[in-house]
Amino acid sequence: MSNFVVMQVREYRLHKMEVMDHGKAGFTVTIIPPANRGGVPREVTRDSTTVTLADTLNRAKAEIDAVMGPKPVMKHRGFGR
Repeated sequence: MSNFVVMQVREYRLHKMEVMDHGKAGFTVTIIPPANRGGVPREVTRDSTTVTLADTLNRAKAEIDAVMGPKPVMKHRGFGR
């Protein structure tokens, strides 16, 4: 039987996150920084606190937020008169 791998690319704050799901064999999440930042792709390490894929994606987002700094405050643009 052949191996089945699902690959998904998500974008978050100019970074790309590659999610490779190997089924029962596990999954990997790789953070790819934008080209103008000059960083190298790196894999998000898993430990006892990041068990599920959702936990690992949240950890990847937290690592990106740590590099990029706080998110800018969005101003509400309504129809003010």
